[in-house]
Amino acid sequence: MSSISPEEKQRLRDDDANWKLGVLYFCPKDPAFLVPKRVGIGWGFNYGSPWALVFVFAVIAILIWAIVF
Repeated sequence: MSSISPEEKQRLRDDDANWKLGVLYFCPKDPAFLVPKRVGIGWGFNYGSPWALVFVFAVIAILIWAIVF
């Protein structure tokens, strides 16, 4: 489980400094893999999480493998 409170998570997610270009959430302090989108409906990745980066690189590797082979 997470060591930070729900209030702290919400504070981190509302902080403009954690949103790159206004749409990419990057916060290593937030342990969440997926976070609610800032605008609209849906979810986005927390690019500060190592699991999100592993997932993105795995998808890219699968796509490259599918194109090459």
